[in-house]
Amino acid sequence: MASLQVAGRVQPVDEAVETPLVSAPREPQSLEEAGLAESTVETLILKILYARGDLYGRDLSIAIGLRFSVIQDVVELLKLRHHVQIKRSLGVGNVGAVLALTETGRERAREALEGNRYSGPAPVPLEQYVEVVRQQCPKKGWLTREGLNRALRGMVITEQLLSQIGPAVSSAKSLLLYGKPGDGKTFLIESLNNLDAAPIYVPHAIECQGNIVQVYDPVYHHRLDPEEPEESVLEAVGGEAKHDARWVKCRRPFIVSGGELTLDMLDLRFNDISKVYEAPFQLKANNGIYLIDDFGRQRATPAEVLNRWIVPMERRVDYLSFITGGKMTVPFEAFLVFSTNLNPADLGDEAFLRRIQYKMLLRGPSKAEFVTIFEKFCSANHIPCRREVIERFIERHYNRGGKAFRRCHPRDVLSHALNLIHFEKLQPEITGELLDRAFESCFLQEEDEAPVVESAIIRSPLTPCIDYWKQRTAGIPTRFGRMAYLASFRDRESGGYRDIASECDYTPEETTHTLTALHTTTFREWLAMSVEHQSQDLGGYLATPEGRAAFLSFNHRELTGILAPPGTRDEERDLFRRDMASVMMVLSQTPREQPAPAMEPVLMERTA
Repeated sequence: MASLQVAGRVQPVDEAVETPLVSAPREPQSLEEAGLAESTVETLILKILYARGDLYGRDLSIAIGLRFSVIQDVVELLKLRHHVQIKRSLGVGNVGAVLALTETGRERAREALEGNRYSGPAPVPLEQYVEVVRQQCPKKGWLTREGLNRALRGMVITEQLLSQIGPAVSSAKSLLLYGKPGDGKTFLIESLNNLDAAPIYVPHAIECQGNIVQVYDPVYHHRLDPEEPEESVLEAVGGEAKHDARWVKCRRPFIVSGGELTLDMLDLRFNDISKVYEAPFQLKANNGIYLIDDFGRQRATPAEVLNRWIVPMERRVDYLSFITGGKMTVPFEAFLVFSTNLNPADLGDEAFLRRIQYKMLLRGPSKAEFVTIFEKFCSANHIPCRREVIERFIERHYNRGGKAFRRCHPRDVLSHALNLIHFEKLQPEITGELLDRAFESCFLQEEDEAPVVESAIIRSPLTPCIDYWKQRTAGIPTRFGRMAYLASFRDRESGGYRDIASECDYTPEETTHTLTALHTTTFREWLAMSVEHQSQDLGGYLATPEGRAAFLSFNHRELTGILAPPGTRDEERDLFRRDMASVMMVLSQTPREQPAPAMEPVLMERTA
């Protein structure tokens, strides 16, 4: 079957989402419409002022998520009870006044915080939350083939795959996606987050049986409206109604749980400090997608996870428990997706699998798909790769090597190839040899008795070459002796330096470079000495048996050519000849009344 490559450009087709925009929750005009008791709003105002300090009435209205006209009577009541006082005013009533807690009000706020520390927007009653979630469920026919194409742009898919995944997504119920590792199950489901679905509204918190459950989570709910809408003082009192500020306009959520999932994450979690409940993942994922990735590898057993959701998947409601023993019935309207590379028969019994609406086996790609994925990855990374190179790679490692095609292989192998190019500073082009090396580093190789391929040995000595030679010459007390010693390793015909011991750890080039530098430095240091010091230095060298033997072996006429390092300037050679002549004259005239002091003999490894 030919592959269908989804391009990134927008095609002139019908809209992906046929559902009309979700109606925003209407802004309540009274506490009755908000579904809140006066005592709930009263304690919330006290906690907000206690936590944030003095606030204008308008800012208090924004913080609590209700128009000031709705909470105005409660503010007046708090003033009469001497819990709230006005510090200053703009002259437009309480909405333009700075409200502050009195000492009595602060005491009352501390008592309220003992119940719970929630001081955010006013909670939404459970009944209103259930109604809005049901209204935001996708309607029949909301997804079209063209819309799904656009969501999967950048992928390489087939007509068959599109026909399988489309109805499952359109139903928004449940899906079991299984197949071999690396065939793109997770990537396929994550791409569904690109669907052009209508936005939804998520409450900051819901209230049930006097308990606060926080639902909005900025980690999973991507907000589409500004956090604090600009509003004039007059609009805070009356004006045209906007959507209920206790709700946040968001993209439809996409939540993923992997191996870290435990059963306690699927129920209400009580915070002992704030005394507020946090909604479980499936509640946060309502009207969106909840993916259980790598199903069967969670900390909870598959049976425990499946048993937890048998009733919710059947009845589309979930039952959550409070620590007080009460229960809360909430809608279960998330598109629940299980993705696994294990055998589904080993994960659950027939009763559970029957409740999963759709089951889909994601098979490995065909050769045409594999090549297309390969070429798309090369194109995305702006690196050329000829088709014959890909064909040779497939023939060697898949057709003859017996490797099965996986959708992740082009990305993995080419990523290794790119790393090799960057590390070894190679030409930015994919070659057959480069792919072979990348393939070997991607996959386990079978251990066999085949002969080991010879490869150049990389020398890695403990010390740098320069330090090694400084240590070898450190025992020679005179500069002339060090100069003669270094010159003994030089080949006068080639100009290079050779030493078998050094070349065991260092390359010949590195040895030559180091000895040239040391020889030149020592030569110039000796030239910089005065004639008196030169005479003493050479006399000390000749006082040793090794020095006398070496000096006697020199042809004095060729002394400059022997001791001068390569690259020495002519003026330096002339200066050396004159200095040697002067030193030899000084030494010949020096009376030898007593023998020279004995010096520690120096081991000469080689003489000129």
